[in-house]
Amino acid sequence: MLRILAYTYYSTPWRRSSGDNVRVHEILRALSRESDIVVGFTLTSLKRPTIIIAGPKLVYVGIPRSLYTMLSTLLNWKSHYDLNPLQKLTHYIDELYLCIILRKFLDALRQKGFSNFMLYLFGSMSLASFFLKRILGLGRYTRIIYDVLGNYAQTLYLRSRRNPFELIRYGLYLALHKLQLKESDVIVYPSRLDEENAKKMFSMKKTAVIPNPFPICYESMEEYLKYRNMRGDNDRAFFILLAGGKSKGNEEAVRKTIEIFNELDSRRFKLVITGPWTELRDLVKCSSIEITEVIPHEELKKFLATADIGLAPIFSHVAGTYLKTLAYLAADLDIIGSPWAFTGLDSSWFKDRRIILVRNWNELKHELLKYLQTPHVRKERSPVLCEELRDHYSCIKERLLSR
Repeated sequence: MLRILAYTYYSTPWRRSSGDNVRVHEILRALSRESDIVVGFTLTSLKRPTIIIAGPKLVYVGIPRSLYTMLSTLLNWKSHYDLNPLQKLTHYIDELYLCIILRKFLDALRQKGFSNFMLYLFGSMSLASFFLKRILGLGRYTRIIYDVLGNYAQTLYLRSRRNPFELIRYGLYLALHKLQLKESDVIVYPSRLDEENAKKMFSMKKTAVIPNPFPICYESMEEYLKYRNMRGDNDRAFFILLAGGKSKGNEEAVRKTIEIFNELDSRRFKLVITGPWTELRDLVKCSSIEITEVIPHEELKKFLATADIGLAPIFSHVAGTYLKTLAYLAADLDIIGSPWAFTGLDSSWFKDRRIILVRNWNELKHELLKYLQTPHVRKERSPVLCEELRDHYSCIKERLLSR
């Protein structure tokens, strides 16, 4: 049987608190069903190693970020969310430390007679492949799969055309990213479009596509209708914004969305914003706006079932297929979003859904006003059922090993 060791710099992927976390966890869950065991190493701001059993054959091992924890203690640092500024500054040193542990772990397993390993690495800003092969001498006896979580180079390229600072950042990113790509055996992208763009940018041949998972699905129409009928108020339009993890792009989306909805007629709508944004509640001036914090999976299904319109105001980031859009599609919602919100998605998914495209915040406000001026009518919906997705990741292992 194949044994898979994984690494991601996101500390708690099993909590699914962001789109990248959902992708990491669902891929490892799928691989664990077809493998002897999957051990996922993560970087954590805790001071001691941790072990989380996330499935019958899926285990996460948290490795403390030594440099980060030392500096955060000295500086009395309070911001311990994934990829905060101090974590970014100390990232590569702590990643090298984890790679040393990973290499020792592999050597110990081989000394005990275990073999046939595959390394699956996640992270757009990673250098783990380079560290393992070039600095730690892993060589060619372990296959390394690198999942970039989306072609982030696209985003930096678009930003760099308008901002000199981003041009410097883009150049630095490319220099480091090419080191990681060169030392990986297969590079994985979440959509065919991301793969094609990456091939043009980096002239790669050893690539594979593993689509982003649907972050929700309904076990049956009965389950969906049970949640749908909890709504009660049918006179207003219900909007939902899945704002994801902490990032500048998500923060801008939350702030601007609140600003726009504060100016709308509160009798015509309800807006729910999910995610770690409770500190922005002071911006809310309207009783029809609710910020829920990060919510459990089952609660997310309920919110989506009772909603009418999903918001995807993505104007500053264009990497990968967005989990929020997939969640809206799974609940068969109408969607108001930018063209980038639909990156890499097959047009067949939009067959009976109302899609309203907006290119900036002014257009978003304009379309919201138009939407609210028309009488609100609840339509019959066709959500995505879990049985339709059973085999979504059934060929992951073969797809990777055939490269």
